[in-house]
Formats: sequence, C-alpha cells, structure tokens
Amino acid sequence: MIDFHRPTLGDKDWINEKINQSGFLTCEYTFGNIFSYCAKMDILVAEVCGCLVTRCCFVEDYAEYCFPVGNGDVYNAIKAIIEDGIERKTTFGIFGMNSENAEFLSENFGKEFDITLERDSFDYIYLSEDLINLKGKKYQPKRNHISFFMRNNNWSYEKITSENIDECLAMSEDWLLKSESEFRSDLENELKIIKLVFENYDALGYVGGLLRCDGRVVAYTMGERMNDEAFCVHFEKAYPDIRGAYPMINQQFVMNELKAYKYIDREDDVGAENLRRAKLSYHPALLPDKYEAVYKYVD
Repeated sequence: MIDFHRPTLGDKDWINEKINQSGFLTCEYTFGNIFSYCAKMDILVAEVCGCLVTRCCFVEDYAEYCFPVGNGDVYNAIKAIIEDGIERKTTFGIFGMNSENAEFLSENFGKEFDITLERDSFDYIYLSEDLINLKGKKYQPKRNHISFFMRNNNWSYEKITSENIDECLAMSEDWLLKSESEFRSDLENELKIIKLVFENYDALGYVGGLLRCDGRVVAYTMGERMNDEAFCVHFEKAYPDIRGAYPMINQQFVMNELKAYKYIDREDDVGAENLRRAKLSYHPALLPDKYEAVYKYVD
C-alpha cells in the first residue's frame, strides 16, 4: 500500500514544488485547500514515483485519488494508485483531471476506468482586470450594487492581518447564526475549516481583505497564490442583507491585493444552481474541463 499521511505545515514546501512543476490551475491543487480540508474530507498525502498523490474519503465507501502531480513518473504513480485501491478493497477513482490528464489515462488505462466529464467541478477563472474594472453592459448590475453600497454606507477596506483576524472569525460565527440555509451542517463544517485557516493564516501564506461599515466587519475574503499568474480565492463571506457587500469585497480585494495576478480562480460551484448563476454573472475568462475516472472492478 501507499504510505499516506495527514498533511502538516511541514509538507508545504515539497507539495508546492510538485504543484508548481505540474502547472495545474485548479483549486484542488493548492496546499491551503489540501491542509485545511484534511479533517472534513480525510485528505492524506504521499510522494509516489516522484509525484504528489492525495487520497480523500468524503463520500462513504468511496475513495478519491488526485491525478499524480509533478514531473515524476506519472504512469507508474497511477499503477501504484490502482494497486493501493485494490488492496484497500474499496471503490475508488481519480479526480481533478484536465483534458490532457484524461487523455493520458484513457490511452494507458482506458480499459480499467470509466471517465466522465464533471461539470459541477469546473473552476471559474476570471481576468483580474475584469473583476476590478467591471467594464461594459454585462457588468452593469455589479456596478449598480457597488454604487449603492458606497452611497449608503460609511465603509472602509483593510487587508486581513493579525490585528483584525479575530474580527473576521467573529463575523463568520455571527454570519452562521443568522444563516437560514438548508445546508447548515455543511456551513458548520466550513466554519471549522475557516477557524483552522485563521489559526495558521501566516504559515499557510494566505492573503485576505475585509470591509467595514461604521467600524464593523461586514464582509471578508481570502485565498492563496497558485503561481506567478494566478491566485485562488477560497473563502468569501458577506452579510446578505447589506446590498452590494459581496460585489464590493470581491472588487476591493482584487483591486488592493491581487493586481499582480492575471487570473483569479474562484473555485467551482459544486452543482449548486444559485452559486452557478452567481459565478457565471461575473463572466469567467476560463472554465476549464475537469474529469473524474472510476475504477472498474472486473470479475
């Protein structure tokens, strides 16, 4: 079996090295996500044939391995994944594949896997200049909401630091208390993840920003560098009853902290219709295909 272990901050350098070697531009392939979601999704990591491989079990009786990451021996890393899955006697698959990865898997292991396109997992990737400038008729609704927010609030923007991070956590807790979402258990789990991120904020290399109205934190967002061109936004919270708070924190964060990046990855929509509409309303520049493959046990 592959010798997996739970990720720690000590794994950050070698994992980031493998991710950078791969050139992947999707949210699964960031150390912050791997580290912070390890408890909720039982994420484990290992170096296999010179590649990073993760294994997670967030669905009962099903294990997911990431497509091997890095400039190692991908073919033999996949063989090791297959052997590991079979030895553990579980249903398993490989996730997070782009079209090139899916083609490689099909050509070399096609008889062993069912490969499907996973629309719910597509990352929404935007040009930073679009999120800052919001030019053109298609962004008029966003500009209207932002204008309303600016006219009707005594507001200010700040970068998240050790001096205000506790206020962001308190806002998250209050936001959850006021939430009427049917997915409350998921939001409670998300709060645990956010707490873990805030506890390790500097060590993870996160960058974030917040909005205040009359001195009170009403919105914040944060994420991490993917590479020299791309930044991934992992979390964003705003009070829904404050009109314009969401588009305002989105714009202000990119404007103040992320101008150096060409692309902003705002992750996937997990198949939620309202979230999909919201992400599409910002008109992504890239919506790269993502595939998943399930291993076929043959008698």
